[in-house]
Amino acid sequence: MSYEELRKTDLFSFFNFSESGRRQIADGMQEIYLKPGGFQEFIDIKMKVDRFQKVFQGVLYLDRDWIGGPMTISPFGKDLAKSFIAAITPPTDRKKADNIVTTIWNLHGPSDGMVALQPQKPKDLAKEPLIEKLENVYLGVEDKFEMKLEKSLITIENVTDVGRKRLKISIESI
Repeated sequence: MSYEELRKTDLFSFFNFSESGRRQIADGMQEIYLKPGGFQEFIDIKMKVDRFQKVFQGVLYLDRDWIGGPMTISPFGKDLAKSFIAAITPPTDRKKADNIVTTIWNLHGPSDGMVALQPQKPKDLAKEPLIEKLENVYLGVEDKFEMKLEKSLITIENVTDVGRKRLKISIESI
């Protein structure tokens, strides 16, 4: 996907992202730094584009304190994370990446006040180990989740960046 096509997605229009800077890096690549319209102090995006303005990598940083943890999960953080993954993932990998998007969107903590329309059956509570790992990383309980797809690698990990604990979501072309 080109950077120009990406700018036309909901990621840019809904969250009102705008460029905060650019810098040249090796091999004709360029890093583009983005900030959202709201919650700027908690969110950073870095895009890496090639000389033809094709997106090679997208990295989203969300402050851990802002997105929450096992007890309470910010709906804004979930919405941004799922929108970022959906927008940056190459079209050939989107169907498989939908599992990640759906898992993040459906996360909730016991203090979030969710009301179930139908009681969950025990079989509904069983989780695949990979999905459980993704949930635990998003909640800050585990360090790193990776999923290699046909054209991309999705990495979600807990890191320290600019002196703060953050969730880093990276989608890189392979």
